[in-house]
Amino acid sequence: MKKKRIVISGSPGSGKTTLIERLRDLKYPIFEEYSRTLIEAAIKEGKNHYFQSNPQEFSEALFSGRKKQFEALEELKIDSPYVFYDRGIHDIYAYLKAINKDSKFWYDRVSEFQYDLVFLLAPWKEIYNTDHQRLETFDEAKHYYSFIKYIYSQSHRIIQVPEGKIESRINFIKDKLNSYE
Repeated sequence: MKKKRIVISGSPGSGKTTLIERLRDLKYPIFEEYSRTLIEAAIKEGKNHYFQSNPQEFSEALFSGRKKQFEALEELKIDSPYVFYDRGIHDIYAYLKAINKDSKFWYDRVSEFQYDLVFLLAPWKEIYNTDHQRLETFDEAKHYYSFIKYIYSQSHRIIQVPEGKIESRINFIKDKLNSYE
């Protein structure tokens, strides 16, 4: 049985991490958001604002990690028909495009990868907050989201996850997966 690659992406501060944690609690296989790993390592090296200060270097490292995650699916010994990715490779191009650092090189690079389905979470003002890794203002989060949505909509089937309590969002995703062909 071919495993389906499912991306959970969207705005910073949209409840994505909480949703991913709940999916993990339900024993779904998850590939973690690799950018958090990079940011933590950069902070330990004294590099603050890694993406903002060196977007190409950050994106290159992020691409390497996300590509490994994408390719690792073939090696997984799991029963689940679905594997979730906390952000996908296309997010890299979306973020670069949002800051006018995109290029044909990056477009061509991310276009080589295809996910089966993408769930998007829009900015949600009531739950939005910043932390040592999420530095964007709410307006910046909305800006990034518009590019994330646009990039995925060019080549993927996207489904918008509505705001709501975590269990409602989980049930929404399960219902969509059950009806997905």
